[in-house]
Amino acid sequence: MNTSTYLSILLHVSWVLLLLCVVRGVRRHATCRTRPSWFPNELRYASLAYAEQTFSIDHPIKLLARVDRVYRNKGRLTLMEYKIRSVERVFMSDVIELSVQKMVLELASGAKVNEYGFVVVEHPEIPGRRAIKVFLLNNKQITAFYHRRIALLSQTISADYAESISQCRRCEFLKECKKYPESTV
Repeated sequence: MNTSTYLSILLHVSWVLLLLCVVRGVRRHATCRTRPSWFPNELRYASLAYAEQTFSIDHPIKLLARVDRVYRNKGRLTLMEYKIRSVERVFMSDVIELSVQKMVLELASGAKVNEYGFVVVEHPEIPGRRAIKVFLLNNKQITAFYHRRIALLSQTISADYAESISQCRRCEFLKECKKYPESTV
């Protein structure tokens, strides 16, 4: 094979690779343009990895988690949880839910999951959504919550009082509560 044939083949291969890169870039740009305005910038070029999928683990504790959406970007996964509520805020239960999903997804799939996720809040009557970034608990904290729950259910420990009466308003044990006797009236 002479030098000109070799250079011709190399040139053609280079053009094919360049064309593939351009096509991939156009697709990524189109994905970016089609994302809604509320969508997090961190996930602007991410691809959907999982939707409404259930994962489970048996070790170190037995857990089952169903993810709403998981996006893949640069080899890492990011969790997104959708909520419909009248207030535009994140609760600790949302952080715990996403943290459990992170732990289960990491251990079940071996994938790397970001230390943060997003709670997307939508009002039931007002159109529009807002994605709120939250930082997740680590596996050790989730395991501690699990063991505390088991101990509470088996009544080997007693529950702590809530920090404020506003957290108690919907509690089924409010009438028996000794900390806020004025609330039993």
